[in-house]
Order: sequence, then structure tokens, then C-alpha cells
Amino acid sequence: MILKNLIYIYQLENYNKKRFLFFVYRNLNWFKLSKRGKLNFTIRASLLFLITSGIVFLVAGLVFWLSNLIITIVFLLFLFIILPFIVICSDIIISPLVLFQKNRIIKQAKKIVLQNKERGLITIGITGSFGKTSMRNVLISVLSEKYKIFTFTGNINTDIGVAQYIVNKKDEIANSEILISEMGAYKIGDIKKLCQFIFPDYSVTTAIGESHLDRFGSFENIVSAKFELANLTKLKIFLNICDENVKKYADNKINTKTEIVKVCGKKEIQNFKILDNFKGITFNYNDEEFQTKLIASYVVDFAIIAFKIADELSLSMQEMKDGLKKLDFIPHRLEIIQNKELNRIIINDGYNGNYAGFLEGLNVLSRAKGRKIVLTPGIVELGKEKSKEIHFKLAEKYSKFVDLVLLVKNPDTDFIVEKFKEIGYNKFKVYKITKEAHNDLVNILKNGDTIIFQNDITDNYL
Repeated sequence: MILKNLIYIYQLENYNKKRFLFFVYRNLNWFKLSKRGKLNFTIRASLLFLITSGIVFLVAGLVFWLSNLIITIVFLLFLFIILPFIVICSDIIISPLVLFQKNRIIKQAKKIVLQNKERGLITIGITGSFGKTSMRNVLISVLSEKYKIFTFTGNINTDIGVAQYIVNKKDEIANSEILISEMGAYKIGDIKKLCQFIFPDYSVTTAIGESHLDRFGSFENIVSAKFELANLTKLKIFLNICDENVKKYADNKINTKTEIVKVCGKKEIQNFKILDNFKGITFNYNDEEFQTKLIASYVVDFAIIAFKIADELSLSMQEMKDGLKKLDFIPHRLEIIQNKELNRIIINDGYNGNYAGFLEGLNVLSRAKGRKIVLTPGIVELGKEKSKEIHFKLAEKYSKFVDLVLLVKNPDTDFIVEKFKEIGYNKFKVYKITKEAHNDLVNILKNGDTIIFQNDITDNYL
């Protein structure tokens, strides 16, 4: 169990050795981590478990054979302390095999995509610091009115994740007309690797922000990474220039002859209306009225991009209208859950982990008629200085109209508490773990309340 927990943490850190060691030795009680997930026994994780177990049992058995019980016990305690390093050594041992397996899978995926592109498969890549999944779902809902779409479940957006899914679902791809892939990144070059076997015909860049800033090392690296997709797009590049950073850096970072379409949806619509009781929004575009049950204003930006891509692919205006109207809530992304019996509303925004998204969530929450409550562990991977700045701003936003803030304790929410105390805001509670906060909701929520869940971080951030 201890070793499984350790490898689970390593997996959560995407096998980043430095981050893994930092977490383990900063959180000395890692072995009794209150897990919100569980180890995914991939080939790599399984090999790590077997090899590390073998090393530990072999060394411990040798020491026991050569010495007495007391020395063996002391040595086992020493092994426990250095167990994270043994896991890393095991990973180094299997790294050639892992690399070989990864390259084999990516090569297979590349072959599958190329074979299908020869028969006319259209490929679309979507990247951005946030908004990738929302953009994907809007695009799927619209384009599905005319085409058979292949896409990826959940949050699959890394090279090996996407490649493995393609290999596993090759028969579905063979029966699809369009493939839509999200493209995520933790460092420069990650998106380029995806493009080398997706071969995007069209691409969308949704936004550029400070998500994963701690991993990237600098904001400049984030910018460079996100524009890798645009630079490797074959037919047409779509940019959401409602996002200030996309607008600011596009001209300098995109070096390709591929046509660029700059879109700011908010500036291309008329009669934008927010419907009462979180029933959605309506707007006019090209003299037609569109409606969606989604409640975030940014859906307009993504919808107009989707319409322009749909126009490229010869969809009618009616097909675009029908597609947007059929779009359902995106799970964990400003998803509305209404309890009519108790007159309570939950806004599930658990997969939103960036500042701009938090602000949009608060904008939606402000429409509530009863008490307004926030439950959050804050925003992670900003780096200490940026985290302090961002969470001070969040604390000030909360203090202006939120009736109660429920915080899950970690180094980031400590900054919120610090700012609350500085400005004299005392309508908050702090919980040690998320489960404790959720269990207490039965005592907190009243009829007429609206609560928003902002961010849902994994164990390695708590």
C-alpha cells in the first residue's frame, strides 16, 4: 500500500522527478495521503511497482541474512526514507523500455491518422491555457449536425494519451469524417509532438494564461508552447483574440504562410441576453438568433469560432443553430445542477483551475438570488509569488459579494486567509481535506442557496 501510494504521487506529477521528490519530502505524511483518486496501473506504473518491490525485498533480505534483527529493522527504516529515490532508480532502469513503447504507440497512431487522411479525414487541434474542452464540445455539437466526429474522452490531451487512444479506437476513426483533439502541454515541445502525428488541418487557440506556470518556468515559455499548434496547422488557423494574450503575441509568435483568422465573438454578435434562473443565454449572429443552455459568457467566443469552422465545412446556418442549441452542460465546467425540491443550485466548476475562469465563475454566481457560497482549494502551479498575488485578488473579489467561502487548506488558500484577515472579512471556514468540506455541506446549505465549486485539485496539491 505504501509503495502504491508513492507511485500514485509520482504518476500525478507526470513522472517529473524533481516535483515528485519535492512533494514527498515536503509532505512527510505522504504515506497516509487521503487519496481522491487511485494509481492507474499502466505498463510503466506496473513495472515500477514490481522492480521497486524486488529491489526492496532483495536488499532487505540480504541485510537480514548478513546481520541481526535490530540492524535489519533500522535498515528498513532507512529504506523507507530513501524509497522515493528507489522508485526513481527503478524508473531510470525501465526508461529505455518506456521510451521504446511510447515511440511504438505514437508510430502506430501516426500510421492510422495518415491512412485515414488519405481517404479525407479532417483533423482539428485545439490548445490554450484554458477553454480547450469547452471549445471542443461546442465544436463537436455544431459539426455533428453534418459530420461524424471522432474525439477523445475525459481530459486526454498528451502525446502518449492521445496516441494510445487512437490505437485503441482505430475502427471508430475509420468510420469518422472529422477528428478533434485537445492539445495540452507542460513544456515547450509537447504540442509539437502531438502535431507530428495528428497533422492538424484546422486549429484553434482559445487563451493564453498562467496555468502551469510553475512547470513551464516562465510565461514566455507558455506563449511559445501554445503557438506551436498554429505554426504546424495546414489549412487555416483560428485565434480567439478576445483573449488579450492571444491577441498580443500572435503576430510575433506565428511564423507560417497558413491563413490566420482572428475572431472575437463578443464583437460579432448582437442582443446578448442572459436568461433568468441560469437558463442559458441568447444572442444574434448574422441576423439569426442563437440559444444555448450554457451560462458562461465565453461560450459566445467559442461558438463564433465554431461557426466559422462550420462555414469552412459547408454547414448551413440552421445546422449551426441546431447544433448550438443541442449543446449540453460540460461536466465540471460551470455545470448547473438544480435541486428544485430544496430550492438549491450547485454550479460545478471543478475542472476550472485558472484565474480568468474563476472570475467568470464568480460572474455567474453573482446572478444568484439567495446566499452565494464558494468552495475552493484555490489555484495551483502559479509559483509562490504569483500565487500570492492572484489569491490576494481572489480574496478581494470574494469579500465583495460572497456570503460564505469554504476553503480546503493548502499553501495557496493560506494566501486567501491572509488577505481575508487583512481586510476584515470573516465569512469563511477552512477544512483540512475536500471530503471534510463536502461532508459539512449538509450543515451549511440552506434553502435558496447557490454554491459554486471552484477547482478540484488532485492529492499532490493538498
